[in-house]
Amino acid sequence: MINLEELKNKITFADCFDIMQQLPDKCIDLVFTDPPYGKRCDGGSYVFGKTPKTLDKKKWDEKIPDKKVFDEIFRVSKNQIFFGGNYFTQYLPPTNAWIVWDKVGEFNFKNDFSQCELLWTSYSFAMQKITFLQQGFINSDPLENKYRFHPTQKPLKFAETVLLRLLQTKRLEGGAIIADFYSGSGTIAAACHNLALPFIATENDPDYYNKSTERLAEVQSQTKLNLWGCK
Repeated sequence: MINLEELKNKITFADCFDIMQQLPDKCIDLVFTDPPYGKRCDGGSYVFGKTPKTLDKKKWDEKIPDKKVFDEIFRVSKNQIFFGGNYFTQYLPPTNAWIVWDKVGEFNFKNDFSQCELLWTSYSFAMQKITFLQQGFINSDPLENKYRFHPTQKPLKFAETVLLRLLQTKRLEGGAIIADFYSGSGTIAAACHNLALPFIATENDPDYYNKSTERLAEVQSQTKLNLWGCK
């Protein structure tokens, strides 16, 4: 078994399955993560506008994770939220607690970007919608682009909103341990820090690991909210 304390509040360079195999049952309160969707969105140009932002082509999005990965996630955690849950329905039980990420709001963009994204959750609540404008590299908060280096990067404020709703409705307690086993850009780690929630995160791509740890270090140098009495 691995010492969970050694993993806390940092991004670990490792394969998530290897780490999870060393964790005890139900030691994580919530896995909040964004696994590969198998859409091959792992590089190239992702942009809304005239100037493309080109990202290195990689191969991590060629297929979705194996069932054994999802089995381990369910074993080590009490609750789960998966971005793109509609891509993993063969592994996930039915839920009424989908979160719909509305990416366009009142705007009527003329493009082929997705207007929304679905998050599968293990909780029990009526389906919810969260609006945060994001079309390519245009989004509701220009500061988001300061750290944009991952082709499927999720917005920090969106992740914070999801966690805040869980905290405010007592579905998540202050001090709960959050895990992101597909850390990528480190967005979930940064959101947890800002909300004073302990977390663990893993990333197995060296480029994303190096960039996300730099991002997290900058975020951790700033004051956190500590709304929930966490340490």
